Amino acid sequence: MPVRPADVCQFLDRTGWSQARLAWELGINQPRISRFINGMKKPNPDLVRALETFFAEDALARVATRTGDGDRSAHPHL
Repeated sequence: MPVRPADVCQFLDRTGWSQARLAWELGINQPRISRFINGMKKPNPDLVRALETFFAEDALARVATRTGDGDRSAHPHL
């Protein structure tokens, strides 16, 4: 299942992580996370792969993607 911007927002909300922390964990820069969340740019294959791997392997990420309805209005990361 592809990782959606709402999944990333939910993960950040639940963990208290910043976009910068997630970017560091993924080995990418923070603006790429921001552009993905805000839909400003289609993610390249490297970002898609990094997000899918992280969310598939990280227990906290799995919890975040399985809950909520994807409502972006409640997320300050947008």
